[in-house]
Amino acid sequence: MSQSTFRIKRITESMMPEPRNRGDPVRVGPDGPTIAVRHLPHRAFTLHSNCLIGYLQCHASMSWAAVTAPTFGAQSSDFRDDVTIGIVAALPVESAAMVNLIADTAEIRYEGDPNDYRVGHLDSAVPGRPHRVVLTVMANDNTRNAATVCTDMLRTFPRIRCVVLTGIAGGVPAPDQPARHVRLGDVVVAVDGIADYGHIRQVPGSPQQRRPAAEPSADLVRAVRRIQEKEYREPLDWPRLLTPVHDQPMAVFARPPASTDRLFKAGTPIDHPPRAESGHREGVPKVHYGRIGTGDTLLLDERRRDTLADRHRVIAFEMEAAGVIVSAASRGIGWFMVRGIVDYCAEPRDERWFPCASLAAAGYLRAVLAECRPFPVLRSAAGSGALALLPDPELDVLRGLLDDVSGLDLAAVWRAAIGKLTPVPDRPPTTALELFTHLAGVNAGADGVPPVLALAEEIAERVEHRTGAKLRAWVDDVAERYHLAEAMAAHRAAAQRRRQCADEGPAVQPCVVIQVERDGIDPERCEVRYWIQRTATSWQPEPGEPRQTAFRRVEQAMEAAIRHAETVWWHSADPVLVEMLLPTDLIDEAVEWWHTELEEPAPTPLCVDYPVVVRSLDRMRAGYRHRVWANRWKALWRHPPRHRPYWGRVGGEPDLPGWNARLRDDPDLTTVVLSGSPRDDAGRDELRSALNAGIPVVLWDRRAPAEPVPAEVIAGLLRGDPAELPNRVRALRKEAAVSAGTAHTGRHIALLWDDPNRTVHDGGPSA
Repeated sequence: MSQSTFRIKRITESMMPEPRNRGDPVRVGPDGPTIAVRHLPHRAFTLHSNCLIGYLQCHASMSWAAVTAPTFGAQSSDFRDDVTIGIVAALPVESAAMVNLIADTAEIRYEGDPNDYRVGHLDSAVPGRPHRVVLTVMANDNTRNAATVCTDMLRTFPRIRCVVLTGIAGGVPAPDQPARHVRLGDVVVAVDGIADYGHIRQVPGSPQQRRPAAEPSADLVRAVRRIQEKEYREPLDWPRLLTPVHDQPMAVFARPPASTDRLFKAGTPIDHPPRAESGHREGVPKVHYGRIGTGDTLLLDERRRDTLADRHRVIAFEMEAAGVIVSAASRGIGWFMVRGIVDYCAEPRDERWFPCASLAAAGYLRAVLAECRPFPVLRSAAGSGALALLPDPELDVLRGLLDDVSGLDLAAVWRAAIGKLTPVPDRPPTTALELFTHLAGVNAGADGVPPVLALAEEIAERVEHRTGAKLRAWVDDVAERYHLAEAMAAHRAAAQRRRQCADEGPAVQPCVVIQVERDGIDPERCEVRYWIQRTATSWQPEPGEPRQTAFRRVEQAMEAAIRHAETVWWHSADPVLVEMLLPTDLIDEAVEWWHTELEEPAPTPLCVDYPVVVRSLDRMRAGYRHRVWANRWKALWRHPPRHRPYWGRVGGEPDLPGWNARLRDDPDLTTVVLSGSPRDDAGRDELRSALNAGIPVVLWDRRAPAEPVPAEVIAGLLRGDPAELPNRVRALRKEAAVSAGTAHTGRHIALLWDDPNRTVHDGGPSA
């Protein structure tokens, strides 16, 4: 071994732990000695790297390429980079309760960070993809220390997306309001945020709260709402939630006897409300949701408790949240808090409840995270794309918007967003969020727009307008700050030109429009008029001869119109459509089952030979309704074309004004499914509201509400290209025509399909 190699070996040996079991860090090859720096421990590299590098600088024979940047083993990858949830406990008992529920725990420390950490996993809403969490306990339980601990943790674990406080709190009892009554061992969840009652402006009269704290994490609040929804069906499985990962109950965390839960008022013992009234199950916590008060004071004053609770409308008090929230919010990180109740913010105080309440809070946090999708760890290699420059909290904004997006044709989104810039992978993403993660590190194409911006823009065109507006705002903000505004504007213009051809709906096809209207004097008579569209070109309907007839003979008049149309279409290979233009009082007639071939032994239902739809004569004549009608039709075909359904009132809901207001409030809704037939009051009122709101597509079952169309049938009809809906309904009707009996849904389903660009009256556009 040469002198140089021996010297390098001595330096590196001084940096290795004893006994040295990682292999020789110095290798001697044909090009000279190579130092495998990746084998050296993190702390040793920090302390001795100057010595090593100084020596290397004096020896030109040593290649700088041989000195590899340290990766610090698996700990750097697993712990620092993959942790997305930080958990802060103020007391050792709180930390002990939490750590027993975390799987695969490892104790770690990092140079320059005084905190001790436990890293492990908690289940998420996605099987096989648990949350990577880190837990730390504070040295002292106060606001300032909480802020310091949180700041150190966020610096050490830069991928954390949410900081959670778990542990104990003092509850606010309400024996006179049993539903709100908090007992020892209960859990309180800060879904409504905190009230920092010490951060006030003292003015004459009552003090005023100063700047409000940041709102809790929307992701975890949504998870809580899912738990609340499930609790209407079945209660939380507390035994499972409180069982540690090693599956052995811990006696130290056992629930104290109920006799120790004593409540006092002005020093006098009082009874708790009956459990049947307060909703407390024997032996398990009740969970309360609301606002939690926080301040740098251990509150043990009954009168002060009640004054603050009334003023700030809080359900419990604790001491650390304000510091953690300020630290997290300053970095754009979310926060959340779950606490177990150990006292009533008054003397006497029984510390036997500390372990039980700590475990209850930890168990509920376990349930919340199990309802929350894992936060993705988004990485881009240096220089691999413009988005590598964005901080993680900013990417979280986009992630939050994409997390709930579903029902998209992701292959089509991929092609529309980036064209041939990057091929679709062999195993394509299955969610919009996965698609974003895949494209986050891809470089921009010739137009200078990063694919992830193009992706967000494309998805904005395919989702409901509120989410779309938020996505575009995010794109605009990023484009402005990274000097991409001009490139993004050009990209939008090109995409708009590409979509423009689809905005007006499907191409014109040969059809016959048959209008049936009762006589204004004799309701037993009617007038039948019709128009024939010869070809699949521009809309140019040709009127036929009107005919007055008895209503009982209306089928003969319809058959005559159909036969005339067939003589006009004899040379056409295009599919044809029959449209029945009806006033509201006739719109529920089963016109698709009217017959042709009336003189034959077996007359043929119209729906067997043709797709048959109904249209609204009253709306076509009302020119003042055509603007909203046309806008809804455009929304149906806005890229990508798809139905956006709105269901009729469920269970006879009487609130028609509210139902109508919600319908009108959302301009992206295109399709209404009535709760009943227009023959009955509820269905008729919904139909009129839908027509007046411009809805172009309406479905209903003529038997409803007694036998509504099954939801899965509606979902199948509305899936995919909206232009196929008349054909799908026809296929259902043909199945009914060949089936025995009258129970088949296809025999009773009605479809209003009303294109505002194809009118035959002066109320709206025509050729």
